[in-house]
Amino acid sequence: MPRIIGKIFKTGGILAYKNLKRSKKKYRTTVISIAVSVCIFIVMNTFINNMFEVSYKYYENYDYNMMIYSMNEEEIDYIIKLDNIDEYFLLYDTAKHDYLRIYDKSKVELDNWEYEYDGEKDKYIQMSVLALDDASFRKYVKKAGLDYEKVKDEGILVDNYIVLEGTGKKAKEVEKRTYNYQEGDLIKGRYGESISSEIDGKYQTTYKNDREISIKVGAISNLKPYGREKQYYYGGNLIVNKDRFNDIEFNIEKILIQSSNPDKLEESLSKINGVGVTNIEKDVRRENSMILIVKIFLYGFISVITLIGVTNIFNTITSNMELRQKEFAMLKSIGMTKKEFNRMINLETIFYGTKSLIYGMILGMMGTYLLYIAFGNNVRTFAFPYSAIWICVISVFILIFIIMKYSVRKINKQNTIETIRKDNI
Repeated sequence: MPRIIGKIFKTGGILAYKNLKRSKKKYRTTVISIAVSVCIFIVMNTFINNMFEVSYKYYENYDYNMMIYSMNEEEIDYIIKLDNIDEYFLLYDTAKHDYLRIYDKSKVELDNWEYEYDGEKDKYIQMSVLALDDASFRKYVKKAGLDYEKVKDEGILVDNYIVLEGTGKKAKEVEKRTYNYQEGDLIKGRYGESISSEIDGKYQTTYKNDREISIKVGAISNLKPYGREKQYYYGGNLIVNKDRFNDIEFNIEKILIQSSNPDKLEESLSKINGVGVTNIEKDVRRENSMILIVKIFLYGFISVITLIGVTNIFNTITSNMELRQKEFAMLKSIGMTKKEFNRMINLETIFYGTKSLIYGMILGMMGTYLLYIAFGNNVRTFAFPYSAIWICVISVFILIFIIMKYSVRKINKQNTIETIRKDNI
């Protein structure tokens, strides 16, 4: 190592390296202080980013900022004519929340069947049939990149889901499908109004007006319909145009509204008894306010820890430099120029600054990975904290350089001969 340093940094580099080797105990506190500060900053920065990533996941860029539910058909006409509505989407589900029952096992990709009720001889999986009004269906089809004319009389199957396969470092997210239906296939299932009853202490389900329904798959998509973006259902969703499927009874589930003034619209909707309203924009504002408070607290904590670390580093470096006054005076007395002296001090700064950063970054990366494990599936991928590391590298070298310059300036003001005469402390 000294030979390499000598070739690169010459005499100043060798002296700086030997000074560090000789004075390990003096600089140990400095190295530990810097390393701990770097580690804390990297871990806390990662914690803040991961926490807010989990929080922001819920609020995506929806095409609407209000959600209305628990209304009847008459109230729909009144609501969509209110002021401050720029755009709206109507989402329907099957009456009384019944599902399309798929009995064909050859079409199911799941490892096991999800549903089995008393009174049924065969296992089946329930597929959710959702409908959009024609205008909303057109917008959904366009957003999914499909051809309206091709799918207007058919169903769009959305049956993808994410599973975590493997454990530990080998764990990875894999997208799977519930079914193996392809475009052009016919989905056959039974549909009817479910009636639950208790017979001899056991609950049984029967179906009123039970009949077979066939819907052709017009397209396979990963885009969930409006209002269901955050709902994950293994049975899959079949989205149809309500105006084209009159043989299925649908009930209004939600009205999704994009409003230029959601607070004013919410005030108007409050006059309708029994109607549920979710002001997504207000929720986002409330969430952002909480995030701001948490950010202030966490960054304040980081600032306090950093200030303590900086104070400790300053005291340690200046004390060490004062203890080496006689050594520096002797070097100057035997012919070391001011330029060579400054070069030696700068190289010392680089050497133990680099050492501190290496230890700090290793500990920081370990802490970051432990946080990644702690957050589990909420954080999908392990993100290397590049920005935090770059901030630490730049800040540490600037800080040490300033402190060393301050100490050297004080030493240079002293008389060399008088300093040598002093007893070594």
